[in-house]
Amino acid sequence: MPDISKINALDIGSVSKVDGLAKASILDIDGVAVPLVAPPLDTYTSAIAAYSVRLLRTAYTGVAMRVRRDTAGGTGDDDEADIAFDSGVISLDSAISNASAGVTATTLGQFLNVGTVGGTTYTNPDSLSGTASCFVDEWKDQSGNANHASQATFASQPQIHSGTVNTDLITENGKPAVLFDGTDDTLTRSTSDSITGFVSLFTVGTSDNLAPILPNNARSLFSIDTTVTNGQRRANIIWNAGAGTNYYHYTSVYGANNQIASATVDTQYLHSSIFDTVGNESDGAIDGGTLVNFSGTINTMSNYDILVGTSSAAENWSGYIQEIIAYKLDQDTNRSGIETNLNSYFSIF
Repeated sequence: MPDISKINALDIGSVSKVDGLAKASILDIDGVAVPLVAPPLDTYTSAIAAYSVRLLRTAYTGVAMRVRRDTAGGTGDDDEADIAFDSGVISLDSAISNASAGVTATTLGQFLNVGTVGGTTYTNPDSLSGTASCFVDEWKDQSGNANHASQATFASQPQIHSGTVNTDLITENGKPAVLFDGTDDTLTRSTSDSITGFVSLFTVGTSDNLAPILPNNARSLFSIDTTVTNGQRRANIIWNAGAGTNYYHYTSVYGANNQIASATVDTQYLHSSIFDTVGNESDGAIDGGTLVNFSGTINTMSNYDILVGTSSAAENWSGYIQEIIAYKLDQDTNRSGIETNLNSYFSIF
């Protein structure tokens, strides 16, 4: 059998497209399976929360998200459905289940009446008058801890389809993405869990608006937060230093902001943060770089909130979020492997 581990001397794992077709859509070449990026939680286990547009754990058999369609008051307005992974990623071909009464669509493309996308024409079994926009009610936690992040207020739900006919899901760098509007879009989860020791956070996101809502404030992609002073862990913060025109990445806790690197609008980043509540240290890195260290009080946490797309009303994320993995572990030893996995899939740097 010929060796297909490479195409024109380039490793399959580094090939994002073949003749314009995304690697994630290529299941085999001449009947031989192409090795795709392995789900990271198969190797780096024990996450406390994990959200993504792709499958993160082979043993996970649940759905990716619960979504809502918006037809602007027409037929099917505000109907909801769960969407499954399609070959390990969400797509218009994702099967839907647990739908609102009256829904007869079986795929996300039908549920939204998207028309023709990528050579596939999706039928309109629910007789919608046009293409529906699509919003995320709940982003499912793939860790096994049921820390599903949700939003009941329609106006504050992030979006995965624009509602434009003949258009695919919202994407960033060729992969599906969840779009947060920078005003009030958030997904949250309250827990009865506690954290003493280490917290490690890994996120993939892109900001389309670095300007903070308030001067000297931030845009926060993800945080684990408690009301206890110094109890907050925030990852991938875009911070406007001194209300000026310079923007930076931070790994942050209350009252202590660790500047990692300059931030650029409309640029996809992989952000890594490791917090030590015993040694009172927080470390952060961008795109697999060297960890930048900060020392300061970091309290233990109990009954904390998980917040996707914000850490407060003044720190709402504006742009795309594609993956978040959180651990109650020190993942410094595994950091390089986790970052390599995320980068191999999302092609960030």
